[in-house]
Amino acid sequence: MIRNILFTILLTALWSCAENDSEAAFSDSGTGTGGSLARFTIVGDFLYTVDINSLHSFDISQAAEIKPGETIYVGEGVETIFPLNGFLFLGTQNGMLIYRLLPGGVPEFISSYQHIVSCDPVVANNQYAYVTLRASGCRQAGPGAADLLEIIDISNLNNPQVVASYGMDSPFGLGLDGQALFLCEGTGGLKVFDVADPQNIQLLHHLTNLNVIDVIPLGGVLLAIGPDRIIQLDYSDINDIKVVSEIAIGV
Repeated sequence: MIRNILFTILLTALWSCAENDSEAAFSDSGTGTGGSLARFTIVGDFLYTVDINSLHSFDISQAAEIKPGETIYVGEGVETIFPLNGFLFLGTQNGMLIYRLLPGGVPEFISSYQHIVSCDPVVANNQYAYVTLRASGCRQAGPGAADLLEIIDISNLNNPQVVASYGMDSPFGLGLDGQALFLCEGTGGLKVFDVADPQNIQLLHHLTNLNVIDVIPLGGVLLAIGPDRIIQLDYSDINDIKVVSEIAIGV
C-alpha cells in the first residue's frame, strides 16, 4: 500500500511538472530508481528537494517525525537533481552543480560546469555526466541556446570538462544503463545510443512513434513517461526493443 501511494505521488509530481516545461519527475537514489527530470530524491535516510534557487534536505529516518535539515541557496534556475555514489548533480538553467554528501546528510558544494541558459536535465555514471540542453520550447532559453546532448568528463569532480557535444531535436529527459543512453525528444520520439565512445556515439534506434519526456531504465525494462501515459519497453535485447504495456495517466 505504501509503495502504491508513493508511486502515485511520484506520477502526480511528474505530470504536474511536465505541464511546466517538463522539468521534474522521478529521481534515482539509493532506495529507488528513476529518471532525469526529478526535483526530489532519497539517499539513505535523507530526502533532498530543489526549488528554483535552493537545495533542501530532510531527515526521514523516522517516518513519523521527519526533520528539516540544511537549506542551501545554490543560485537561480535550479531544475533537476540526480544522485550518484554520495554526490548530488543539480541541473540548472545555466549549468550543472556538483555537491558531496557529508556525514549527517549535509551537502557540500564541489564544483560546477556552465553553459548557455536552457532547460537542463542530467544523468551520470562514475566517468561521465550526460546533459541535454533544450532551447526549443524552453521559456528560459537564452540567446545562442541550442538543442544539444553534452557529455562531461567528471572523473575529476573538482574540474568537470565537456568532451563531446551532439545536436538533438528538442531533447527532454534521458536515462543511462551501462553503455546504453536513452534520450527523449518528446513528439520526436525516443533515441537509443551506444555511448561507449563519447567522441563517437552511435544511434542504435529512433522510435519515432513514442511521445515521451523522461525514462527510467530498470535493467532490461524501460519505463518511458509521456504526457498521458507510461509505456513499458523490454530492452533486454538492445537490438530488439519491444513495447510491453501502456498505462494511461490522467491529465
